[in-house]
Amino acid sequence: MAPVKNGDREWLEQRALNVIGHELRTPASTVRGLSEVFAAGVDPAERPELADALVRNARRLEGLVDDLLTATAVWPALPVGDASRVDLVGHVVLGWPERDGLSIDGAGAARARTSSISRIIGAVLDNARAYGKRPLTVSIATRGGRVQTAFDSPGPVLPDEDVRLALEPFWRGERAVTSSPGLGLGLTVARVLADHEGGRLWVEARPGGGLVTHLELPAA
Repeated sequence: MAPVKNGDREWLEQRALNVIGHELRTPASTVRGLSEVFAAGVDPAERPELADALVRNARRLEGLVDDLLTATAVWPALPVGDASRVDLVGHVVLGWPERDGLSIDGAGAARARTSSISRIIGAVLDNARAYGKRPLTVSIATRGGRVQTAFDSPGPVLPDEDVRLALEPFWRGERAVTSSPGLGLGLTVARVLADHEGGRLWVEARPGGGLVTHLELPAA
């Protein structure tokens, strides 16, 4: 990936303030409002539904904060514990419950923390699901002690700027901003976690349109 220019950095910082203010404020306001309803007393028949909404928004708020910490490589937010053998095909299948529009070629296992792999693959698949077209083709191969996975997601031709800044925090291209909500942290979190596991993650424009996301990790 090309380095981030000063102008890009200023834009990203402003974008960060705008996105954080909007995305965090919504679930925070919902949690506050529901808490006030409970404090004022609520019809017992309505408690289960309100409780579900309260827990759901609290978890979303917690997840957003965790993504923010991970995206900046704040140590307490990074997974800890011992690495183990992790089957990559299994995590791809779990992360794509639709059961169609997915093609997997090859197989392989990485030596990494399971929680990291779940979040990395989940973020890549979420990005492909939100902005790509079907089918998503996932190719896995092991070479020289490294397991290499390519997520080939067809889609529209992306501007060079969108590809160059795809892994930067809070960057969302015009199409992404208008089609789906989000912080713009998914691929950033995936990149940070890949680095944390001794691997790397990068993207490149797909010939004909779309994006190819590459993930390389130590092989089990």
